[in-house]
Amino acid sequence: MNHNYSVMGKSVTRKDALDKVMGTARFAADMKVPGMLWGGVFRSSIVAGVVKSFDPSGALAIPGVECVLTHQDIPGKNRIGIILKDEPILVEDKIRRYGDAIALVAAESRELLQEALEAIRVEYEEHEPVLTIEQAAKKDAPKIHGDRNQYQIKHLEHGNVDEAFKNCDVIVENDYETPMLSHMFIEPEAGLAHYENGIMTVHSSTQNPHYDRGEIAAMLNLPNNRVVSVQMTTGGGFGGKLDISVQCHGALLAYYTGRPVKIVRSREESTLLSSKRHPMKLHYKTGATKDGKIKAVQVNITSDSGAYASYGPAVITRAAVHAAGPYEVPNVRVDASFYYTNNPMAGAFRGFGVPQVAVAHEGQMNAIAKKLGMDAIELRLLNAHRPGTTTPTGQKLDNNVGFIPCLEAVREKAKEVLPSCIPSGPSKRRGRGYGCMYYGIGNTGLPNPAGAFLEVLPDASVNLMVGCADIGQGSTSVMAQIAAEELGLTYEDVHVTFANTQVTPEGGASSASRQTFISGNATLLAARMAKETLASVAADYLKTSADQLVFQDREIRVKAHSEVRMDYGELMGEMKRLGKLALGCGSYNPVTTGLDPKDMTGSPFEVYSYAAALVDLEVDIETGLVDVLNVISAHDVGTAVNVHAVEGQIEGGVVMGTGFALLEKTEVKDGKITNPLFSKYLLATMMDVPNIYPIVVESAGEAGPFGAKGVGEPALIPAIPATADGVENALDIHFGKLPIQPIDIMREYYKKCP
Repeated sequence: MNHNYSVMGKSVTRKDALDKVMGTARFAADMKVPGMLWGGVFRSSIVAGVVKSFDPSGALAIPGVECVLTHQDIPGKNRIGIILKDEPILVEDKIRRYGDAIALVAAESRELLQEALEAIRVEYEEHEPVLTIEQAAKKDAPKIHGDRNQYQIKHLEHGNVDEAFKNCDVIVENDYETPMLSHMFIEPEAGLAHYENGIMTVHSSTQNPHYDRGEIAAMLNLPNNRVVSVQMTTGGGFGGKLDISVQCHGALLAYYTGRPVKIVRSREESTLLSSKRHPMKLHYKTGATKDGKIKAVQVNITSDSGAYASYGPAVITRAAVHAAGPYEVPNVRVDASFYYTNNPMAGAFRGFGVPQVAVAHEGQMNAIAKKLGMDAIELRLLNAHRPGTTTPTGQKLDNNVGFIPCLEAVREKAKEVLPSCIPSGPSKRRGRGYGCMYYGIGNTGLPNPAGAFLEVLPDASVNLMVGCADIGQGSTSVMAQIAAEELGLTYEDVHVTFANTQVTPEGGASSASRQTFISGNATLLAARMAKETLASVAADYLKTSADQLVFQDREIRVKAHSEVRMDYGELMGEMKRLGKLALGCGSYNPVTTGLDPKDMTGSPFEVYSYAAALVDLEVDIETGLVDVLNVISAHDVGTAVNVHAVEGQIEGGVVMGTGFALLEKTEVKDGKITNPLFSKYLLATMMDVPNIYPIVVESAGEAGPFGAKGVGEPALIPAIPATADGVENALDIHFGKLPIQPIDIMREYYKKCP
């Protein structure tokens, strides 16, 4: 799309690039202050039961051990949780999972801390654990919380599904299953807490510092303005750093000792305890006419959410809303149930349930295309969302819909770059697969505002303050570009202070691909407010009206008379002469409606992002190994704020997506993860990266800042079903269950071809 932008759409150098490249970026684990103690957590070694006796005397007898704290030492609330307050900070009633926190220890050194943790003695009374959905669903099963284990139920109903199936020429019915996955971010959780002059300050690795502030304050029974939460440079999150990790434990130890306390999780502790991707079982029934029009979709979803809810209520809601995929389906029914068990906690993980349902709805589309003998892209074009489409929640889409251009871009790029689909050797089988998705930007039908403060300083530099946490996705740079474009200044003119609750307004979580759209809109509004003051002064100086001014390239000129202009230096001089300040504040909350609890009707998102992908791969039938060769992935991002950053997100998403389909799985035995280390958890590496062709599609629309939408989570999703489809097409075998590992390929292939 053609835009007369000076900063937007440019591939600027990220604000944090130099520090990260030079190794000078400060992570939470890097922090050291005088008088600092080391904090740690004594955790349960059983998955279900109660503590019969607890003896910390051995730890307290060690010189250099400052304290041992239990739930009795918490002055405020002992419950945390982003949606449901169901997780204890320290166990007080019963143990619900392996690794539940029982006590906290502070010591003078890391070595003494470990010695103290090993010196604590505890006696448990073990209870029967609940380790499967099927067991959790039984009426007489032990209850993890309250009086039932089924803690979330969603029902979506649109049209008349039963009647529609009677009029379908083709019906495809399949089961799908996706695994529990670990985030495996490079940086384990860490933080440093310091209590001084009645102010609790916590520096940590986090995706949501304002949420952290509220939980710490509630625990310590302090007002929010006496707690400061600061996000440090964060080495990846993908949703896994949305939950409270070290923040409350470090703060409680600092509160009692009066000294700074640092907690750093080990890799094993991090993986054992951080939330996981929800494993899901999905049953799909899809009906179509002989010409390819999808008439009905019926879905049943079940998931093991583990011991605590975390983001589960958001995941189940988003999964149900997106279950039919980016297609206009007049009749949809979705039933979804999430269960508590004594397994590891599942929570937020890049995509919030949409990757799981995309595996299924795209598997169904590919199966229907085969059954009808239709081209996979043509089938999708026939049913694709477009302006005016009504979604299964009854929402009518506006012009922010770029799905068809994504499909067309993939098809054209494939003609340009992909060779003939011919195997490279006699033991190889080659296949190409397709996958698509749509993704609602922001929280699902719930308020999720963000704010921004801005000041243009006398030298025309800018201080911008936003609450959004930059966890590597580049939101700090995006906000600077948006502010600079609106003010007519350069990217370098804007300094961004972010994710510090003492000075930045609420930014909400860096999740749900929401920051570019929501914090970006708040930034735009703050810049616009400051610009109104600037424009008033400039208009008087240039003897014109404010609406006739153009702010661009550090100049202010009159639209109809471009020779009539002033530079920013002159403008700020005039501001000083008049005693005026260029200040702005802005807040934005997406325009949505809540979902009806009966049938989930409503408008849960203001905008949706779209994507389509094609994966070209080979399968070696002698080893079962899959070699992903080429991936084309096209994404509708509204307006690209930074083209290279968008392409980078797409490339990273492709690698994670192919790993999801072929490699990754969290192994759990008797409620405990058995592969918590990089050496045991299969991840895609640089050796697995295929040729990637990222395509940036821009769609018309004005909802976001300059039309921008999110891409962080959408970048992951379409490559997952496309990879699975590629393997299935290469072997002419339906798998349904992910990951598709060599052992699965060998078993199914030789079962088919003995």
